Amino acid sequence: MVIPLVVVALLFIVYPLVKLTADAFTQGDGGFSNFAAVFASRAIVNSMLNTMMMSLIVTVLCLVMGGSLAWALARPQRPWVKALLWAAVLLPFWMGVVVKTYAWAVLLAKNGAINSTLLQLGVIEEPLSLLYTPFAVILGMTYTMLPYAVLAMYPTMVGFNRELLNSARILGSSHTQAMVKVWFPLVLPGFIAAAAIVFAISIGFYITPVLLGGAQVPFMATVIGDDIFAYFNYPRAAASSVILLLLALTVLLVTLRGVGAKAIKGGLGA
Repeated sequence: MVIPLVVVALLFIVYPLVKLTADAFTQGDGGFSNFAAVFASRAIVNSMLNTMMMSLIVTVLCLVMGGSLAWALARPQRPWVKALLWAAVLLPFWMGVVVKTYAWAVLLAKNGAINSTLLQLGVIEEPLSLLYTPFAVILGMTYTMLPYAVLAMYPTMVGFNRELLNSARILGSSHTQAMVKVWFPLVLPGFIAAAAIVFAISIGFYITPVLLGGAQVPFMATVIGDDIFAYFNYPRAAASSVILLLLALTVLLVTLRGVGAKAIKGGLGA
């Protein structure tokens, strides 16, 4: 029963990655020349730094908001409150990325709902330029990645023994001290697992930066797309893709090294 899954994984995952890596070293001038061309391009280096910085911001936002949502879901709640919270988490998760991104594009447009509401309330005198900005890209990416963070942190939250907080309070700790010294260390694997997942996926975003950021917010994936379809520079695109893949793998390997596979599996509820 496992053989078909192995064949599919080898055909559609392993082979393309091996072929891409081989092309990065053999196409064009070969060797490391394609990678040198990547780092010699100021536009690509800027897009790489922009990708890393914005993905880091998205990761932090997802950890803060996702941790709050996961903790609220893990706490005893009225059934309708819990159902509403789960709907808020899962509905965006089930929607396609293109649909969610276009929805934000409509909301953030100069004649969109956000600007129209602010104008009617008298908060602003003229429409704000919200679309095609880093703010729009971060907002769209955070909205897309938030469910991943919640689902990664929820198992550790729901498995936390709340009596430990009560014991800490009885022993003289304040609520803040109990959360920092008792709660946070025990749920930390979930936070680390969520951070690794969100960051690794975020650095590969393509649709959201294109539709919400345009040319003003270049991402590595969009630059790779331009190299392939606009400049027909496949060797440099292959090298850029390998670098992006290595960044994602490095984040995951550092996470496994620092926390351990067992702790990550516990954080994911595996």
